[in-house]
Amino acid sequence: MSALFPPTPSPSRPAISHPPTRRAIRRRVARHAVLLFLAWPALLTLLVRAAADDRRFVPVMGWVFITALMLVPLNLWAAVTALRVHRRLSGHAWRPMKCEVVPTAGSHGWRLKAYDASADHETRVLAILRVRDTVLVASPFKRYVSSRLGEVWCAGSAESGAVMCEPGGARPFRVVRYKGSVRLSEPNAARPSTTG
Repeated sequence: MSALFPPTPSPSRPAISHPPTRRAIRRRVARHAVLLFLAWPALLTLLVRAAADDRRFVPVMGWVFITALMLVPLNLWAAVTALRVHRRLSGHAWRPMKCEVVPTAGSHGWRLKAYDASADHETRVLAILRVRDTVLVASPFKRYVSSRLGEVWCAGSAESGAVMCEPGGARPFRVVRYKGSVRLSEPNAARPSTTG
């Protein structure tokens, strides 16, 4: 039963002190640090040495250098995002909050993902969540959550940029206000008329 309902986090301790959250964030920060400070410099050094010995590696080195120019800023951006999540989790406790998964109402059919909440298998949908009256989306990278999600753990204010995760704390992600259009939820859309 504990696998279905993870223990509620302590409201008096920072979210980073929750063991699954701490493991996930440390792993994320370490992965980006290794890529940024070890893998990219090692690859470029190896190719420069190979090109100095054999001129056939000069075109390969050029392509790798151009690829690195495009991917290193993305890696740097992901590392800064991981550090921001770490900072938010260090200063705020996990709080369970009720939420609703909101399907988008964009004009692009490929963005809409129809799901049946009563299906036997779990369906994962894009993380666009309604918490209270605020619609939030995962940022800067897309995240997918269970279509049956009814509660999230939140660290920080949902209105001013927070970190959320599904109960358990193992996959935290940043959220920001969603500026796109959303469909009305079924209870609000099918509200009966009270006039005569």
